[in-house]
Amino acid sequence: MNIMKNKIFYRLFWLLIIPVMIFTSCDEKLDLKPKQSIDAGTTLTTPENIFATLVGAYLQARDADIFGSTFNEYSELLAASTDMVFLGTYDQPREIINKEIAVTNSYIRNTWIEAYELINTCNTLIDPEIQAVLDPADAEMVEGEAKFLRGWVLFEMTRLFGLPYEPGQSNSQLGVPIVTTPTKDVSHAIKVERNTVDQCYTQVLNDLIDARDLLLEDNDVYATTYAASAVLARVYLQMSDFTNAATEANRVIESGYYSLTEAPLDAFNNNAATTEDIFALQNNVASNTSWLTVMYASLNGMGRGDYDIQQVFLDTFDPADLRGMYQGEAEMEDSYTITNITKMYYYGVGAILNNGGINTSKWGDYYANIPLIRLAEMYLVRAEANFESTGPQVGPNTPLQDINIIRNRALAPEITGPITQDQIRQERYWELCWEGHRLHDLKRWELDIEPGLAYDAGNLILPIPFREMEANDLLVQNSWYVSK
Repeated sequence: MNIMKNKIFYRLFWLLIIPVMIFTSCDEKLDLKPKQSIDAGTTLTTPENIFATLVGAYLQARDADIFGSTFNEYSELLAASTDMVFLGTYDQPREIINKEIAVTNSYIRNTWIEAYELINTCNTLIDPEIQAVLDPADAEMVEGEAKFLRGWVLFEMTRLFGLPYEPGQSNSQLGVPIVTTPTKDVSHAIKVERNTVDQCYTQVLNDLIDARDLLLEDNDVYATTYAASAVLARVYLQMSDFTNAATEANRVIESGYYSLTEAPLDAFNNNAATTEDIFALQNNVASNTSWLTVMYASLNGMGRGDYDIQQVFLDTFDPADLRGMYQGEAEMEDSYTITNITKMYYYGVGAILNNGGINTSKWGDYYANIPLIRLAEMYLVRAEANFESTGPQVGPNTPLQDINIIRNRALAPEITGPITQDQIRQERYWELCWEGHRLHDLKRWELDIEPGLAYDAGNLILPIPFREMEANDLLVQNSWYVSK
C-alpha cells in the first residue's frame, strides 16, 4: 500500500511540474506545432520516465483541441437549433454551427493532430519494449491507463469523422485510421488508410475492456476500472447494445465509490474531485485548459459569452427544477465571478466580448476541473438501456426509479405512472446539456437535428483536414466535403 501511495504521489508531482504544452487565452487559440516523435530509446529507459510520460498523456488528453473543449463544442454546435446560438467572432465555430465547415478549419486540423499525438503516446507506453522496463504490476497499470485513453479518443474521433454507427448493419462506412504501433521517429511514419466504423468500434471495445480489467478501483485522479466501465457504457449505448450498456453503468453505480452531489451545480467549477466525478480533467491556476470557460462563460474576467443559451430552452424546465433556474440581470453585478452564481444559468456580465445573454454556469472558471463523466450520466444510461432492452432488467432500480433519482436531486417533481421513451430522452438532455452529448444522442435516436436535416446528413460529420489529405494520399475525404 505504501508503495502504491508513493507511486501516486510521484505521478501527482509530475502532474504539477510538467510544463503545460498548450496554453489558451481569452483572445485566441495558440497554434502550436505538434511533437513529431517520442524518442523512446533515450527517454523511456526508467520507470520514472515512463510514469512521467503517462502523466504527459493525461495532459495531452486535457488539450483544448480534444477532451479539454472541442469534443464538447463540436457536438453542441452541430446539434444546435433553437436552444443555443453563437454570438462570437471566430470563423471556426461559426462554420460548425452553420454546418458549412471548410476543410481548412483550424479547430478540426488541430483536433486531428492532437488526437493522433495522444494515440502515439499511448502506443509508445503499450510497446512491449517499454513495458519490459516496468515490474508486472506497474506494467499492467500503465497499459490499462494507456488503453483507456487510446480507446476513448478513438471512440470520439470515430463519432465525429465517421457516419453514425448503425445497429445490425455492416458499418462499412469509413471511420478514422486505427494506429496501434508507436512512431518513435518522424522518419518512420507510414501512411495509413481510414478503417471502417465497425473496425473502429471493435478496437474501441477491445481497448476499453482491457482497460477495465487491468485498472484499479482507486487511482486518485487518474483512470480507474470504473472510469473504463463508464466509457464502455457510453460506447455500448451509442451502439444500442442495451444489455451491456446497462451492465457497465450498473457496475459503476453499485460500486459504492460515487454519489451524486447535493445539488446539480455542485458538480461543476470545482478545484478538487467531487463525489460525482468518475473521471475529470485536472486544472489549476498554474496548469489549465480554459477554453470551455472562454466560450461558454460571461463573468468578470472570465469568458467571451459566445455560446448564448435561449429562453425557449429554459422554458422547457419545470419551474421548481434547479437545472433550469436563471439568475437574472437584477441578481447580477459586473464584478460577479462563478463564486457569486447560485443558479444553473445567469445573465452575462463579462466585459471581454458578449454580455447580456443567458449563459450556462457549468463552465464558469478557467482553473476548475472539467468533469467528463459523472455519476448522473450512469443513472441515465441504466434507465434508458433498461427501458429499451428486451432482456432481463439490470440492477436494483426500474427506469422510472433511476430517472426520479436524478429529478429528486434537482428538486423537480417526480414522474408518476409508467415512464415513456420521450421522458427518458428529455431527462437526459436536461441533465447533460452543454457537456458534449447532444449530437451523438440525436444520431443514435435517429432524430432530425432540425427540420430537413437528417441525423446521418453528410455535413453533420467533420471533414478530414486538408493538411492530412495533402500529406496522405491513402485517406478518403468524406463525400460531403469533396471539391469543397
